[in-house]
Amino acid sequence: MEEEPPHPDGSVRDHTAAQHKRPRTDSGSSTSAESLKSTRTLQSEDVEFVHENGRVYGNLTNFTPCDQAEQDRLAIQHQVFVLALKGNLATTRITPFTKRILDLGTGPGNWAVAIAQKHPQVEVVGLDMAVWDLETTEAEAGQARVTWELDNLDIWGDERDGDKVDDLTSRLHHYDPFRDPTARIPTNPRGEGSSAHSPTPSTTAFSFDPYKLEQEQSPGWNFTQPFDLIHLRNLKGTFASWEPVYAEIYKNLSPGGHVEIADYELVLPEAINLTQSGIESISSSAQASERDFPSETMRKLYMSMMQASFKSGRPFGTYYMHPSYLSDAGFKDIKTTYVNVPVGQWHSDPEQQRIGKMFLVVVMEGLEPQTLRLLTKWGDAEKVWTAEEVRQTIEIVKEELLHYNKEVERRREAGIKSVDDDESQGWSASFKWVTGRKSKNA
Repeated sequence: MEEEPPHPDGSVRDHTAAQHKRPRTDSGSSTSAESLKSTRTLQSEDVEFVHENGRVYGNLTNFTPCDQAEQDRLAIQHQVFVLALKGNLATTRITPFTKRILDLGTGPGNWAVAIAQKHPQVEVVGLDMAVWDLETTEAEAGQARVTWELDNLDIWGDERDGDKVDDLTSRLHHYDPFRDPTARIPTNPRGEGSSAHSPTPSTTAFSFDPYKLEQEQSPGWNFTQPFDLIHLRNLKGTFASWEPVYAEIYKNLSPGGHVEIADYELVLPEAINLTQSGIESISSSAQASERDFPSETMRKLYMSMMQASFKSGRPFGTYYMHPSYLSDAGFKDIKTTYVNVPVGQWHSDPEQQRIGKMFLVVVMEGLEPQTLRLLTKWGDAEKVWTAEEVRQTIEIVKEELLHYNKEVERRREAGIKSVDDDESQGWSASFKWVTGRKSKNA
């Protein structure tokens, strides 16, 4: 039976690691170990966790931790994504012909386990760059089976040219994260030899030189068997270059296979309805000012985080979901689904209040993991922060957010309406799912 995707009104448009962690291994499927046959570049015993400022990280580059506190937050965030889709796990249909699914950047594996539970006939692979406490996630899995893999996915971003990173940082002056967070940023630092700009990316994992006796394998993920669906969620700021990532996704899909990318962007109250007009209209028509951000301190913290992410060479934001990345990689039938999720309990609908309460926890508890390493390691345009400065600022932001949400709730209960709406409008996040299909003739 096919899994029907949700159909929110007007929301779909076409476009031309911590302690007590065990290794990622086969979790019990009799076929998964043989059928995966991937080229692993990391082994669990080789991973050394990085302890910084009281948090645990899986490597030296990724800015989010992989400790128990972050795993708990991601578990709540998973529920918000599911509730936003009215109980669905994806907008892509899972059919009887869907045999293999890859959850790329699976983290603690919440989505991978959920999709395996719902479709036990499908072979599900969860792949990440860090080791998480998978036993906690699998405790909810029941009879579902997921193959867990550990690999260095960011094979193009380990060594970056300093001048090109500086050039990337300079582009921040031409990019307004408050008005065009989804506008595409050209981030390929090398700009050479990328197959992502070809409408028909190469399907070979080898570069051939007739004058060499031993041929070198070109960078790639090198799965020997393709997938019918590759799923990514909440990976903003993960990769240094997204063009080769989408090229690899395309290469590792079966003909007719799909890619689905899910993430969210916090939206200014005045710009909420603009997301229904499309990505391009946001950058060209948004009238909201950065002064209107619910929390003045949060506005400053957000801008500092963006500056630090540019300096790190891995810009933060949902620009990586721009449909042109998919079309450049060769994907067809590109569609985007938008769902607005309230931040807090300001909405009049009880179900939206429930989602908003959960998402407010996700936002507030996500302030430290999303900013601490960026600001203490790379810093913003003015300075490198101390951990104490980051945490003190975060506490102020939390107080301002709680005050803002209480004020919006008070206005709703008092019947105070906004100028262009039938109820008091609060702060929301624009959740979106972008899908693309590989041609059956590819």
